[in-house]
Amino acid sequence: MKQAIVIIHGMGEQIPMQTLNTFVDAVWTTDTSLVNQSKPDPNTGAARSENAFWAKPDNRNTSSELRRITTERDDAGNYTDFYEYYWAHLMHGTTWEHVQSWIMDLLLRNPLKRVPRRVFHAWVVLWIIAAVTVYFTLKGMLPSDGVPPTATQAILSGIAGLIVASFVSNVLIKRFGDVARYVKALPPNVDRRQEIRKNGVDLLQRLIKSGEYDRIVVVAHSLGTIVAYDILSMLFAEHNELETLSTIAKGAQPEREKLEDMIRDAAGLPLSTGADGSGRPMDVDAYQVQQAKALAELRAQGGSWIISDFVTLGSPLTHAEFLMSESHADLRKRQAHRLMPTCPPMPEHDGTTKLRHVSYDPDYTSKRTPAHPRQPHHAALFAYTRWTNLYSDELLLLTGDLISGPVGQAFGADVDGTVVSGIRDIGVLPALTKDGKKADKHHRTFFSHNNYWNPKKGSDTGHPDVPHHIAELRRALAILQP
Repeated sequence: MKQAIVIIHGMGEQIPMQTLNTFVDAVWTTDTSLVNQSKPDPNTGAARSENAFWAKPDNRNTSSELRRITTERDDAGNYTDFYEYYWAHLMHGTTWEHVQSWIMDLLLRNPLKRVPRRVFHAWVVLWIIAAVTVYFTLKGMLPSDGVPPTATQAILSGIAGLIVASFVSNVLIKRFGDVARYVKALPPNVDRRQEIRKNGVDLLQRLIKSGEYDRIVVVAHSLGTIVAYDILSMLFAEHNELETLSTIAKGAQPEREKLEDMIRDAAGLPLSTGADGSGRPMDVDAYQVQQAKALAELRAQGGSWIISDFVTLGSPLTHAEFLMSESHADLRKRQAHRLMPTCPPMPEHDGTTKLRHVSYDPDYTSKRTPAHPRQPHHAALFAYTRWTNLYSDELLLLTGDLISGPVGQAFGADVDGTVVSGIRDIGVLPALTKDGKKADKHHRTFFSHNNYWNPKKGSDTGHPDVPHHIAELRRALAILQP
């Protein structure tokens, strides 16, 4: 078996291959469980100190700055290729005007209706930063009252001005400028958004069409998780349009039907057996097992979709109602209209089966049964692709990761007012229990946003040889047992 893992970097002026190299070190090079450590090093024949890999040019990256990292065979017989989707060079020409319009849109909101409680304190801090920036900007522009400043005042004023200028240039423009331009579909941003998405779709499409891989995993960090979400949504819709039931083998789909029954049960809807659903929360572990079975069934019937997993790290998707829509109601409306896929997919009513499905029969067979061959709708991406989200709990802005958070509530399917989530949300740095409480005594890490694959951070609770966040990341990738 051969698999590909594609990582998509986050905001800022990233260096090509920098993200990929450190990521591979964390999940491959130093993972002693992947390859029998008694095997000699394939390069030297001597005792090994790490798992081997090689960097190779690959024209599927369409950039001479990038390389494919390919590994030796692991103990399960798998070969793994790592790719980086690099998009920082496409986000060029960002100015203060781009950032300013975005910040004003965030600031000028009704805090009672359009600012989620989880980010309210950050919204207040943003107001303070904006006020300080405006103050020093105006202070430098307005004429003085004729009284010359003292030397101390002049020095302090100059230092404050430099701090503000540096903050605007190096933080707001170079870092958050990417966010401002990508999440807001204003005319000056449309070309940048389109090019970034199209290049990502093209890379994944080339990997799929090569026929070289049995499985692809997409991993994304920070703003890259929004980019990846858009890319996967577009790519699945393309496959859905091209691979209809008329182009793939027809046959019963019991695994797809079991998956739909799991969604119905969690939403309290009628099941295919005629019983009513329980309305109990989705068992995410069981749902992800069923997603893998449904994907294998789709592949056996001729489908080409092989993206088995989507792994998000430090994702701002948790703030989707604040960043990507006008309000919580607007976010739900977009999801209901399938502009934004949910996990699990939004089900729709079938007049013949009298059930809710995430698939449909394009032939409109009048005597179809629940397991009758059906086609997933264009936003049913997460019927077949598992979503695991690692986040770091934030406290008082300075510790943890304010940018990240659970995404299950934001991107679960809202079925008649019941949110059904099939996303595995995992709290790391520090380790959290399912109810959000700390699972260890490890203190929160300061600004943990860039530490999701840093082996020098985090606690070792339950994992004596590996920090908790690294162990959970490796578990999500499932290199040995996809």
